[in-house]
Amino acid sequence: MEGLQPGALAGRWAQSGYAPLELVAELPFATRLVRLAAPGRQSWVRRGRTWCHAPSRQLLAFLSRTPALVGPVRLLIVERGRPLALGVLYEAEVADPWSVTGWLGWPDIPPLGPAGPTTAAALAARSNDYRPLDHAAEALGLGPMDTFRARSLPWRGGISVILPARGVHEVLPDVLSALAGAASRLTPDTPWEAIVVDDADDPPVRLPTGLPPQIRLVHSADRLYSGGARNLGMAHSRYELLVFCDADTHLAPDYLQQHVARHLVAPNLITVSLREQVPGHLPLPDRAPDGRRDTRSIARYEPGRVGLTPVTAAVTIYPLAQTHGFREFGHGQHLGPVDLPFMVKGNNLALPASTARPLGFPPEFVGWGPEDMCFAAKLVARGSYVVPVLSTGVFHRAHPPRSGSPARRDAELATNLAHYARRLDEPAAHPWQLLQQQRRAAL
Repeated sequence: MEGLQPGALAGRWAQSGYAPLELVAELPFATRLVRLAAPGRQSWVRRGRTWCHAPSRQLLAFLSRTPALVGPVRLLIVERGRPLALGVLYEAEVADPWSVTGWLGWPDIPPLGPAGPTTAAALAARSNDYRPLDHAAEALGLGPMDTFRARSLPWRGGISVILPARGVHEVLPDVLSALAGAASRLTPDTPWEAIVVDDADDPPVRLPTGLPPQIRLVHSADRLYSGGARNLGMAHSRYELLVFCDADTHLAPDYLQQHVARHLVAPNLITVSLREQVPGHLPLPDRAPDGRRDTRSIARYEPGRVGLTPVTAAVTIYPLAQTHGFREFGHGQHLGPVDLPFMVKGNNLALPASTARPLGFPPEFVGWGPEDMCFAAKLVARGSYVVPVLSTGVFHRAHPPRSGSPARRDAELATNLAHYARRLDEPAAHPWQLLQQQRRAAL
């Protein structure tokens, strides 16, 4: 796919006030002209000279009945939620309209009945090839999605940062100071807030004095664990972009502005950055985080490692390098024992509230385990791209297992992996189904 010249649309975007954008595919049929949007977004049909909203899944059903195109397909950059095109990114004759849907994040299979595919089946049918977004970002003068260094751009829908907090009394003041510093780099017309969720800690979490008023505390009377605490924070959040960060993780000064810039280009992203571990007794380095030891850069797995995929021989993997920045990590591919959802870590991720709030984190994960990976798997199956943001990062305070011992931590992981395996067999489009013990508790 050949994109526009670098920076070709930068001036038009600036004139729009850096409005959030999205990609749509314009498909000409004999009876109608369709602009198909990404999953979860409204698509468009032209009636006369007027563009009208149309449900995307309804248009996909139309595609399955009417495969013949009567002209070239165009990939457009449009202002989000409007049919007005900023530019034509790509134009080509295609034999099959289903070859176009993957440009936008749709699974490369037709709809399968009213329930649709399971999460596992949808993951196997989903590419993470976000190169069309690379071309869009380059046309806007930003460069490739994973590495561009954007100046501060406005996000007028606001940012909500959510931090589940338990056992972090010593490090929390510095974490919140770093967060406030990152927020200070946002444009003045970008509202923000940070919600610290006290997960029934003893003694209770207290906010240090002198913080910006946008940082507030929410208490839970009962232990919720990481996923439940994030859900409580979401319920109290107000803004359109959600950032989840562990309360022992320090954001780099440019973290928020770098993630915001990516989300301005497309509505169906999960953005993640790499972390550098820092021992709890040492001061933070006076430099940018170095993610070269993050497991998404390099990881070694030994035989017997607990996981969904058995490790029968020692293996070292380089996920970022081996998948070209996760672009080639779709369709259920594994590197050693890990897959694309494993690249999404709760220590830092950002995604639209419209994507996260209707789903929430799965409710049954207790202790250490992949509730963030389970959350990501369902979102990827629903059409989200996982994009690494390598131009910024985070520092994470290393600490002993919060479970009390490595053995207890591994036992929690084994239980939670069983939850995850079961969730993969549920329909991707459906909410989390209540487990039997949760139904009994609700009665």
